Amino acid sequence: MKKFIIVAGSVLVTVFFIGIASLYIWIKSDVKANIELAQKKYPGNAEDALISYMMDESNSFNDRTHKAIWTLGMLKSQRALPFLKSLYKDDPEGKTCYGNHSTMLCQYEIYKAISKIETGRLFTYEKYKK
Repeated sequence: MKKFIIVAGSVLVTVFFIGIASLYIWIKSDVKANIELAQKKYPGNAEDALISYMMDESNSFNDRTHKAIWTLGMLKSQRALPFLKSLYKDDPEGKTCYGNHSTMLCQYEIYKAISKIETGRLFTYEKYKK
C-alpha cells in the first residue's frame, strides 16, 4: 500500500509539473504570436507595435483586448501603462462591458493588465484592489 501511495504521489507531482510547463509554453507561444501580428501591421519594437495595435480603432475590440492588452499585461509593459489607464473606466469586474465585447474593450482585461504591470505579479490575489 505504501508503494502505491508513493507511486501515485509521484505521478501526480509529475503531471502537475508537466501541466505547469505546458501552460508556460502555451502562454509564451501566444505572446510571441501576438507580437508578430502587431509588428506586421505597425513598425517598432514589441511594445510600440502592441500599443499601436491597441490604440488603433480600426482593429476589432476583441483583438485589441485579447491580443494587445493581454500581451502588454503579460509583458508587464511600463510604457503601455498610461495608455491602458486612459482606456480604463474604473470597472474591475467588467460590468460595463459584459456581453458587449464586440462594441467595447473589456474593462476586466484592462484591469488585469494594469494590475500585472503595477504589481509585477502574474496573478493578482487581491482581485479588486484599487
